[in-house]
Amino acid sequence: MRLSNYNRVRLYGYPSFAVLLYLVLVLLNPYDTTLQSWRVYMVLDFALEFFYCFVLATIFLETGIQITRVLNRFYPWQDRIKRRIAVQLVLHIGMVYLLLTIFSKIHFPAHFGYNELLLRQAIILGVIVSILCTVIFTTEHLFYRWNFAKFQSLQLKNLNTQARLDALNLQLDPHFLFNNLSTVNALIEDSPHLAIEYVSRLSTIYRYILSAKRRSMVPLEEELAFIHHYLFLYKIRYGDAIQVSFETHADAESVGLPPLTLQLLIENAIKHNTFSLLAPLHLRVLFPDRESVVIENSVKAKLHPEGGEKMGLSNIMERYQLLNLPAPLITNDGMLFQVKLTLSYEINQQH
Repeated sequence: MRLSNYNRVRLYGYPSFAVLLYLVLVLLNPYDTTLQSWRVYMVLDFALEFFYCFVLATIFLETGIQITRVLNRFYPWQDRIKRRIAVQLVLHIGMVYLLLTIFSKIHFPAHFGYNELLLRQAIILGVIVSILCTVIFTTEHLFYRWNFAKFQSLQLKNLNTQARLDALNLQLDPHFLFNNLSTVNALIEDSPHLAIEYVSRLSTIYRYILSAKRRSMVPLEEELAFIHHYLFLYKIRYGDAIQVSFETHADAESVGLPPLTLQLLIENAIKHNTFSLLAPLHLRVLFPDRESVVIENSVKAKLHPEGGEKMGLSNIMERYQLLNLPAPLITNDGMLFQVKLTLSYEINQQH
């Protein structure tokens, strides 16, 4: 619970519960069924008794607030929520009992009629308040977590949309389209069958990008198939100037990652490095274990770098954070640029 919420509990809870406590203790007094004892009360007695009730109300509620704040720091709800509820309730009841026992040692005026029975009533009321406080704080936490999950889902959707738009922008870049159309034109004359395959792969790329727009995770198998189509276009244009190798993953259909992640990394490698037949760009997709994939490329940076690399990496980092996955590990020693991504066995394919 945030500080402003605690202050709101104090502002409205203390006086409200003090009035309730005062009425309950008076109305449940078995020795004064006709409220005759009030006849000997003076105005100061009423004020003093209400002050005692206000102190008790403060003790009950403030104890719950402080226990909640301490447990939030050392035993957060995320660990074990049922055990946290039990621990908080037991601590609150224990503290209320201890403080009420100490409070009962105060010498009150005899006509107030405070006795052992009234103390037991106060303890029972304190237990009820402890339960209510625990329920309130638990409900507040669950409501906050629900709202935070909704916010994360919306933010992740926005990032996925941005990634899709970035990928579309890359494909719709005038230079990209011009180069591909020129390639198709050349292939139609020299190799019509290859031109047909080229156009087919290009349409498959667009189809995949559009189909991934509502999915936060896609199977690795689909992403790799998309990358093969994507790299086919570059291989036709650049030939052996781009050399790509893929390892295989035994569970490619069962593990997943955010859509278009590999495409952004490969596009960055092609966009920000120089390469030729004599000095090709080496791209490798590796699987050091079942739960990670490594994309690495040789580094020969352009003299005049293009923008966009950090934005693509930032998008990937944020999407991994929102999916509660370990952050991508990026290394660059000047010779080899490497990004290690975690693969998840919990694939969300909601359409």
